[in-house]
Amino acid sequence: MVSASILLQNGLLATFTDKDAPTSIPKAYRADILIEGDTITSVVAKPESIEVTKDALVIDCTNKWIAPGFIDTHRHVWMSIVSGHEDWTLTEYLAKQAWTTASFVNADDVYVGQLAGCLQALHGGTTTVLDHFHCANSASHIDNAIQATVESGIRSMFCLAQGSPPTSIDPIQFANGTEITQMQEARLQSLASANSGKLTPDGRVTLGLAYDALGINPSKDKRIIGLARSLNIKPITFHDVGGPQTAGPMFKNKITQWKEVGLLGGDIVVSHANSLLHPERNEKEWDWMREVGAGIASTPEDELGMGHGQPVLFEAIRRDVNAGLGIDCTSVVSSDMFPAMRVALANERGRIHKALAPVAPKTAPYHSATVFRAATLGGALATQTSDILGTIEHGKRADIVIYDALGIVYHATAADVEWVFVNGEAVKKEGKLIRKQWDDVVGEFRARMDGIRKKVAELDLEERYTILQKGMGWNVTEEYDGCRNK
Repeated sequence: MVSASILLQNGLLATFTDKDAPTSIPKAYRADILIEGDTITSVVAKPESIEVTKDALVIDCTNKWIAPGFIDTHRHVWMSIVSGHEDWTLTEYLAKQAWTTASFVNADDVYVGQLAGCLQALHGGTTTVLDHFHCANSASHIDNAIQATVESGIRSMFCLAQGSPPTSIDPIQFANGTEITQMQEARLQSLASANSGKLTPDGRVTLGLAYDALGINPSKDKRIIGLARSLNIKPITFHDVGGPQTAGPMFKNKITQWKEVGLLGGDIVVSHANSLLHPERNEKEWDWMREVGAGIASTPEDELGMGHGQPVLFEAIRRDVNAGLGIDCTSVVSSDMFPAMRVALANERGRIHKALAPVAPKTAPYHSATVFRAATLGGALATQTSDILGTIEHGKRADIVIYDALGIVYHATAADVEWVFVNGEAVKKEGKLIRKQWDDVVGEFRARMDGIRKKVAELDLEERYTILQKGMGWNVTEEYDGCRNK
């Protein structure tokens, strides 16, 4: 649904501006917002003062909130097609999903999962995703994912991953690795060369790079990252977890590795970055991140639940490092950003309460506005897109959400999201998706999800997990009695 001009009238505007400090609490106010084409052309704190032509779409926002769309800085969108991972640890996920289930997902499954995942995000008010696409098992997988993304209407930084599923787990082998990664590199280059990294004419979908292979082949590292930067492929993102275990086998000073080979830059988004709070961390990594302007994608729901480590969002804010929020995997956690904001804030408040005990803080540590900023402007800063996204200000892209709720952070759900605009186009109207309707997708979505589940049911996932525990040196236990509160 596209109109030449759209007037959002008499709404309660909740937005940060580029000048507001991360922990400031901007005052909401009544405003009219004019959208012309894909751009916000006027924000006036005097309702009903903007005149428009008769063919303009005028939306009465009385008693409604108007806010920037959420920017999800780390999501595997295609993973809406797999399910049942909400009670898994990180090592379980690697063994049972990344190195097992993903191998059974074909290109048609990816199309449906990608489309459903984009619609889930839009339904909840997320207008932009940094999509770490790591199911690039064939050229068709890649093309189908891009097609579904474009059709959905979402704004996406489609970050194409390098890597392949294992062909054997005992021993662990990647026999097809060279062939698949060569295909991925060729596809990366051809996609980027077509239109300077734009995957749609309007730039709503752009090409990025997901690169978790640093250090395996140093000459390839420099070639791939150099290629990406020469072709305007951005952002470049990678996972950095490590878990809370002091000597966990997954812990590495990854940011240090990128710095030492001269590849850490402002186009980098570090997903999770839990190593920055690890007991064996390199404190200099914080300074390096800040100096180059690199970003962090914090996904507190699954970081806490799966054992990635402590979320770093608030420490990043204290150290003036760009950081946003994300979902990660909808097979594990929620599909919208409201729980991410709440979990991030509750976890940090709980940490501070514990640290201060037996003294109590006079007021609640941090404000809900801080996580609202992280989900909007923080995401734009982390992905180097704050010149066009993250706030409702004159000249920025019209990625806007209208809520019918008492509040946003603690009192809204996806059901309260009435309108969603991406690039000036209404993709959700009066509570219903309109560019692509959920009812047209959900039947095949469920059928393909069931099909994948049946294929995986033929395997003994617990046996595969046990084999990989031994082969990868994961130190796990089922003894939790020592973890009781004392």
